[in-house]
This record gives sequence, structure tokens and C-alpha cells, in this order.
Amino acid sequence: MREDRGEVVVERRPPAGWVVLSRPERMNALSPESVRVLWRALSELEADPEIRAIVITGAGEAFCAGMELAGLEGGTPLAARRRCREVQALTGRISDAPLPVIAAVNGVALGAGLELCLACDFALASERAMFGFPETKLGMIPCGGGTQRLARLVGLRRAEELVLTGRVLTAEEAGDWGLVNRVTGEGALEREADELARRLASCGKLALYQAKRCVRHAPDMGLERGLEYEAECFATCFSSGEPTAALRGYAAQAEAGGKEDIPASTTSGGSEGSHAAAREEAGRRESGEEDDIFE
Repeated sequence: MREDRGEVVVERRPPAGWVVLSRPERMNALSPESVRVLWRALSELEADPEIRAIVITGAGEAFCAGMELAGLEGGTPLAARRRCREVQALTGRISDAPLPVIAAVNGVALGAGLELCLACDFALASERAMFGFPETKLGMIPCGGGTQRLARLVGLRRAEELVLTGRVLTAEEAGDWGLVNRVTGEGALEREADELARRLASCGKLALYQAKRCVRHAPDMGLERGLEYEAECFATCFSSGEPTAALRGYAAQAEAGGKEDIPASTTSGGSEGSHAAAREEAGRRESGEEDDIFE
């Protein structure tokens, strides 16, 4: 189902929800209206039980050429700060999304466009994609989280090179730097994004969210706190019933002599079988039938 919302187009193609920045005449630059519509689209897709991953891409030749600069030339520092915080809120919203978010970079990703890409969990790029922060050449700096997320992703030296000089990377260079997961042929980008979304949809929904939280917070925590946080997230996974159902399916398959892969169908969650298994497991724990290596 396709919904044209002016500056953003939303397509529901389960298991993926596609969000298409649609201002091709402005190279999909982010206006305040684009930010608001994109925010609402993310919320709606996250609430849709058929959607298990979100893909962000651009219409036309560009992914996103940056923040809409019209009006900023005469703006006050207070107005500039407000625009900055709007974009930061959006990239933070993407970074913290409960569903995996994939950037399908079909063309230039500059300024806020690169910041959208950095906020996503995965980035796929077509061969003609280009990446950069040209802000210093305009007397500004990246303001949507780029100075912070880029250094965490590619390291301090490379981040300073990109931010301070305004250098633009080709898709191949972005792949070498680890800025994107992989580069695809121009006609294969959409297919690659769909395939990645389907692989993610075969995993436990809560497990993906908890794994995302652990990895995202790892750079900001010491090892001991990180391990404690990991244990908390691991335990939280068992509140959904997904691990119980998946492990039972795996054990049954192995006992039958089948291929010892975890069955994808048992990790999707939400089935009556998984809930029943979870209830049975909870009853077993309450009755004390559980080993503890610390006892």
C-alpha cells in the first residue's frame, strides 16, 4: 500500500515498511515539514504488526542532500539551534527505533542526509551514492548528530578528515571506511534492502530490539557495566516467549536428526504455540525445576 504524504511517501510492503523522501526537485533536502512527516511515518510503521523492519530511501537521483537551508541565511543563533535540535531529535528517533532501520542510499547523502544514514542500523549503497559533510565550507558544522556518530563508527582520524575538510566519499570509499555495510549495483539496491528486511523478520522481534540496544550503548559503557546491561537485556528476551519456543523447536529438530538450524518460523513470536510454551516454561521455573550454576 502506497501513501503519498507530500514530502514523504510511505509504502507498506510487509515485512518492510518503506519511507521515501520525496522532494526530488530539492534533492530530498529535509525541511521542517519533512521532519514532522517522517517522524509520524516512523511511529505508524512501528505500530503495524505486519512491519518488522523499516527502509529509508530517496526519490529520484538523491538520497538526501542535507537540511533545507532556505531562511537560515538571515536566521538568529536561537533559530539555528532550534533547527539543529529538530534534526537531532529525528536522528535520535531513528537510532532508538524498536524496529531495525535500513538506509538504502540511492544517491548523494550529504549533511543531514548522511546523518540519517548514520542513525540507521544498516546502510546499503548503490554504486553512484556519495557521502559527505560539506557544512564547514558554508561556515557551519554538521548538527544532526554527525560529529558524534561518525567518530564512533569510523574512528576519530577519519571523522575529522570528513567533517573538517568537507571531503566527499564515493560509495566504494564509504564501504572501505565501514560507513556502509555494502555497495550494490544500481539496479540491485531495492532488492538487497528487501532481502535484508526479510532476514531480519525471521528473527525474534524483541531479541532484535534488545540486541540493538546492547550494541548501540556499548561504546558509552565500560566493560563491566556493558556486561551487566547485556545480562539484563538477555533476561528481558525471555519475557516474550520467543526463546522458549525457538529452543524447543531447535531441540525437537535436532532429536529427529534434521538439519540443526534454528527454525525461523519459531522465532517470529506472537503465535499461540510460543505463548503456550512460555506459560509451560514459567510453570516449570515456579516449581523449582531449574538448575543454577551459582547454587
